[in-house]
Amino acid sequence: MRTSRRPCRRAPTTSPNSSNDTDLLALSDRQLVTIPAGALGTVPGLGGFPIEPVAINEGSTSVILSNTTLSQPITQLLKIHAGVRIAATDRRISEAELKKAEDEVVLAVHQLYFGLLAARKQIEAVRAQTAAGEEALREAETAVQAGNVLEVAVLGARANLLRSKQAMLAAENQVSDLTAELDDLLGLPLDMELDLADVNTPPGERLSREQYLSAALAGNPEVQAARETVIKARSAVAAARYEYVPNIGAFARQTYQSGVPFLTHNFGAFGLQMTWDIFDWGKRKGAAGEREAQLDEAEQNLRRITDRIAVDVEKADRKLQRTEMMIAVAQEALALRREGERLSAQQLRAGVTSQAKDAEAVAATRSAEADELQARLAYELAMAEMERIAGSATAPSR
Repeated sequence: MRTSRRPCRRAPTTSPNSSNDTDLLALSDRQLVTIPAGALGTVPGLGGFPIEPVAINEGSTSVILSNTTLSQPITQLLKIHAGVRIAATDRRISEAELKKAEDEVVLAVHQLYFGLLAARKQIEAVRAQTAAGEEALREAETAVQAGNVLEVAVLGARANLLRSKQAMLAAENQVSDLTAELDDLLGLPLDMELDLADVNTPPGERLSREQYLSAALAGNPEVQAARETVIKARSAVAAARYEYVPNIGAFARQTYQSGVPFLTHNFGAFGLQMTWDIFDWGKRKGAAGEREAQLDEAEQNLRRITDRIAVDVEKADRKLQRTEMMIAVAQEALALRREGERLSAQQLRAGVTSQAKDAEAVAATRSAEADELQARLAYELAMAEMERIAGSATAPSR
């Protein structure tokens, strides 16, 4: 019979391991001690003692062996250290993936927020165009009744008014869709109306393309995850190679025995113990080859992501340059439209222009305001995209 209180098999740990195994054995024969004739001396008158050889049974047919061992792994610490590095890289990869998800949510909020602002401004512009179309239709109908113009003028004015109303419905649908998407992203009821603040921050100084690229290579979460994956793969290669190292450990053992002759019941031993798989049919070689292939794949993936990040930074930088020029053009056009609206209002008061022409000037100003806001929002969105690429921790302040 054999009883054991060893712990279940598990991954090696750095701390000492205490175990006990106990054996209860039944022996087929016991040890015999033979005393030769006369070995104990000579008895006067009798001669040698004992007179003939005597066999004495020693020990017992039942033997109990109980070993309590305290062991400390030594070479296994190399494998454990590699496993700790792999676990640490897994944690950092998870943190980088979380950061990437957070940055994508931030960018999505920017896109919806700016899109909703632009759509609401577009509604104001279309509403002004509709008012101008209604005034033009009214004047055309009056002119037809007076015989000053043909009926085709009314048809053209009505067609323009219908186009404005169609644009109004499209803009309102876009506002409803963007509002629902933004509410859903923010975890709000889908029908909640949002009071959005306008974006009035003028474009500030921004970093150069090289500075953005340097920041992206250092702080982009996707690059960080790929870099940590390479470190993880290298640790896995090291762990696979450590499988060739014999398992050597120090131990101290206390043994209790009952039934073995000429041995004390309790005695101790200490020393080193080594186990080594001499041949495993290529299992360790195959594992090492697989880990090396994974390392090569991780390095290739890091190079691919680094190259793509460089392209993304280049594209985002060009977009920032274009949107800056768009802002300048839109602001100049808005200034001209406002001046035209002012002159049209003066002409209307002087009676040298019609109500419809003045409404068209107002609509043109509203349209220019929407274009100017769209240009500023495009710059803000391009900046948000650049910050996502570079990592929010290294994003430039504006």
